[in-house]
Amino acid sequence: MGKIEKKMYRLILILFMVLAVSCSPQKKLQRTYVGQPISILEKEFGKAKTVFEKENGKDYIFEKVEYLKSTEISQHKLTLDPMVTPQARKTTHYYVTVVDGIVEKIKIEEEYERK
Repeated sequence: MGKIEKKMYRLILILFMVLAVSCSPQKKLQRTYVGQPISILEKEFGKAKTVFEKENGKDYIFEKVEYLKSTEISQHKLTLDPMVTPQARKTTHYYVTVVDGIVEKIKIEEEYERK
């Protein structure tokens, strides 16, 4: 392999990494809500579960719970015993830092609990 091919592979790898990071749910949340008033988040997620007072602002914790149904997993072959995923509860926590009523930082965390 020549020097040009190595540089092209590196460039493609770097572009892929940047694209993968920039399309994450975390980045989408930041683009949507950072710089917006907290009232927009409260309309979207309801009342915050917890609010912590800090000297330079407030930290809000919003919680969203979804119940995921069980589904059959396709095996692309005929079997007598189908594989089925268990039911689960998905809990999403949104950690929001607010200064003067404006969202400064937002972070997402998801948990799955099987039933």
